[in-house]
Amino acid sequence: MKNKIYLLVFALFIFVSCDDLLDVSSKGKYTTDTYFLDDQSLIDAVTGIYGQFYDLDLAYPKWDICSDDIYRGGDHNFDPAIETFTFDATNTQIMWYYQYSYEFAARANNILTFAKDKDTFSTNIKKRSLGEAYFFRGFAYWLLYLAYGEVPLIKEEDVINQNYNKAKASLQEVLASIESDLKEAVNYLEATEEPGRAHQGSAYAFLTQLYIHWSCLKELSESEQKAKLRAAIETGGHIVGNPLYKLTDTYLENFRQQIVGTTETLFYMSSGDFRGNQWLNYFNPRPMGGWGFWFPLEGFYKSYDPNDVRRSCTMVAIGEPLTSSGAPETIFESSTPTGYQAVKYLKVNNSGNRDMNLVIPLMRSADVYLLVAEAKIRLDGPGAGDAEINAVRKRTGLGNVSNAGPADLMNERRWELGCEVRRHFDMVRWDKIDWVDIVSVYSSDEAMHPDDKPLRKFTRPKNYYFPLPQAEIDKSKGVLIQNSAY
Repeated sequence: MKNKIYLLVFALFIFVSCDDLLDVSSKGKYTTDTYFLDDQSLIDAVTGIYGQFYDLDLAYPKWDICSDDIYRGGDHNFDPAIETFTFDATNTQIMWYYQYSYEFAARANNILTFAKDKDTFSTNIKKRSLGEAYFFRGFAYWLLYLAYGEVPLIKEEDVINQNYNKAKASLQEVLASIESDLKEAVNYLEATEEPGRAHQGSAYAFLTQLYIHWSCLKELSESEQKAKLRAAIETGGHIVGNPLYKLTDTYLENFRQQIVGTTETLFYMSSGDFRGNQWLNYFNPRPMGGWGFWFPLEGFYKSYDPNDVRRSCTMVAIGEPLTSSGAPETIFESSTPTGYQAVKYLKVNNSGNRDMNLVIPLMRSADVYLLVAEAKIRLDGPGAGDAEINAVRKRTGLGNVSNAGPADLMNERRWELGCEVRRHFDMVRWDKIDWVDIVSVYSSDEAMHPDDKPLRKFTRPKNYYFPLPQAEIDKSKGVLIQNSAY
């Protein structure tokens, strides 16, 4: 994620128990007693958490092929089932994402379990590292919540007791755990950290997103929902208007940075020529070295005002020039099955080749502005979120909105955050509060490629979440119960 953070193979802690006569010191192996002894060991352990992005970027963006914005493209035989909601619990994507997310949690747990109570580190390094560990554990369970809802929570006591075969926690328990970890991250982290590292702003942003999603749960009373919305406004207030996290003057610059993100990119991963990023490979066209997955649908393209600069920064139609510096390349018909190409993560250099040195935002201030606007609209009605919406729209080439209601807010999120893995999960939560009819939207011709029309069907509430991987169910021997309706 950071120019000084390199992928480190972080060895799993090895517990060795032998007969005393055969108990000899292992050379070159770490135990929980011998690893965390100095600052560098702790720094390396945290680097190992960041290194997990190199797996997650293979699975996380794929969820948006469920939405009405993106067609899968590519040649993965397990993608059509994800896109049409005909998957079962053996689907490869469902297993990958589960495993990669829990690996994040496991690496964070190692630090929180075995380093937290040691006094062999300098104060600043320990404080920052614990903050990052709390942040990433919260982030890991956030990823798991979005996809699966109820999941097992593995914490420090489980690591100590090697209790990994656990039942699912409830939705409320999962969300409360994420909240607790992100609040701990706020307490340990500084307002800004070294470039590429999580910081207080990162934690506040994900807390805001958490509260908005939490407020949409049907099992909450009206007063409980309002309390979560007020919490979102409070945590989002640490981002909105804060010069440390200010919105950039231009939209595109958030997606053309190398190594270090903008003030607006609150949390990000990076790519480089030394190691191709899967996120870029998936979104980039095959003629330019990409893999040719994930193409914008026509309805998504046409939903934009033609004068909105965000459209040409997010996607182009056949024959339109790429919105990147360098050679004037265009997308040809043979490159896209929908007639449109995502370009948000496609930078063309002066030689006409794609540039792999890019920062990939995972959370931006603009997202938080719109989440705060959403909370205000839900609490106080149309117009309450105009200030935040217009702050985001300022750089779009469009005028201000007034008296913006739910439809305006939902459109703004679609246009601002296109191809940033927000749309499907936004649609799910909006359906829960009756802002949209996701069944109707997802069954419309605009929401799918013609190949999907005979099969694509969203079933409410079953498809609010995906099934837990069948292999994990089987290994648990009855402890882990599958999500309802699967």
